[in-house]
Amino acid sequence: MSQGGARIWIFFAALVQASWGLSQNRKVVDEVIAVVGNEIILLSEVEEQARQLSMQGQKTGFREKCMILEGLLFQKLCLEQAERDSLTVTDEQVESELNRRLDYFRAQFESVEKMEQFLGRTIPEIKKEFRSQVRDQLLVRQMEEKITGSVKVTPAEVRRFYESVPPDSLPFVPSEVELAQIVIKPEPSPAEKERVRKRLQEIRQEILNGASFGLKALRFSEDKVSAQNQGELGFMTREQLVPEFAAVAFRLKEGEVSEIVETPFGYHIIQLIERRGEYSNFRHILLRPKPTDADFRQAEKRIDSVYHLIQSHDTLTFGKLAELFSTDEDSRYNEGRMVNPATGNSRFRVGDLDMATFNLINALEPGQYSRPQLYETPTGQKAFRIVKLLNRTNPHVADLVNDFEAIQEAALEQKKKQIIGRWIQKKQGEYFIRVHEAYAGCPFETFRIP
Repeated sequence: MSQGGARIWIFFAALVQASWGLSQNRKVVDEVIAVVGNEIILLSEVEEQARQLSMQGQKTGFREKCMILEGLLFQKLCLEQAERDSLTVTDEQVESELNRRLDYFRAQFESVEKMEQFLGRTIPEIKKEFRSQVRDQLLVRQMEEKITGSVKVTPAEVRRFYESVPPDSLPFVPSEVELAQIVIKPEPSPAEKERVRKRLQEIRQEILNGASFGLKALRFSEDKVSAQNQGELGFMTREQLVPEFAAVAFRLKEGEVSEIVETPFGYHIIQLIERRGEYSNFRHILLRPKPTDADFRQAEKRIDSVYHLIQSHDTLTFGKLAELFSTDEDSRYNEGRMVNPATGNSRFRVGDLDMATFNLINALEPGQYSRPQLYETPTGQKAFRIVKLLNRTNPHVADLVNDFEAIQEAALEQKKKQIIGRWIQKKQGEYFIRVHEAYAGCPFETFRIP
């Protein structure tokens, strides 16, 4: 496996805390090394997580494996308590989480086909393989939320935490950047849009006349992930869908096929399969108008003109030019400032940037901007953009003035850890817990195993 492939594999394994290698290991050699109530922990589970650490260059000695085992003991204890407390995870929640993780993982590849080729599984096979692991993880998360959900830290507690931590143990804040952008998307011609709408209307009419929506999605939909499942998206809430799609989809009756819906992704027709409370399962067929070479040349000319305006007009700021010319609605009216979807603020950790963006801004100083470059938008379309580096912080040890949020988060995590520790000490007397003699000498932080 290439180094890049290994990094992606680690990323996926971290999301689901398992890998295809785990099932292979079990065929070769395995044994039960711990029991928590009715739950068991297998040697292969510890070895697999140790392998993931090793692939990241971390130590994987006895102490590290003990830490892995203690984490698994806590998870199994949570599962046992979740059953006792009658906590449940619905099929809709599991499907939604699987879709979220696969969407995130899919972004690491050029296409769905390449992702499937890399993993050696189709999307439905991946979902089937990981469904039970994801269900358990959601139950553990729900149990953790029940234990620590109401925990908060006051500013005074944050300060006390900061003052109690030795300087060499303070949180390390990696380099972060703030970025702004001007985006010009090639706009398909009205004739191309009409051609796509007409073709989608023909497909819709064939479905209304009795053709299978699923088979049509399999043949024609340009959403390659859902197409392989006959257009099925899985159970989702309104908030998980773009507003234009949700506004139409959630008004449908079961089996009903919508009129054509336009979203930032293209043109859709939608069918409601089933509704369960706030969750609904839909099929859709997506067709995208395709910009021509002439459309791309026109967009390239436009972005070049904007670039020259930035260079030659002192009175027109980058933010004003973004408002005047950018086609990215999320940043256009915010002076072009990009928002990190993972955090909701404008700061991006350098290590979390995609490679194209990192390469674009790596050599820039704050206040400088890149030359125009072709890139792929979050909706999968090609567009041109200019990126400005607004600010860059150097990696540093957190201090209370500049990094209050990071220290607050660390203080909160410590408080949660203490509460979980007390919960474990209370609960381990209520369940049968045993660990294999090979791990009897583990220096567990919280568990006290006889």
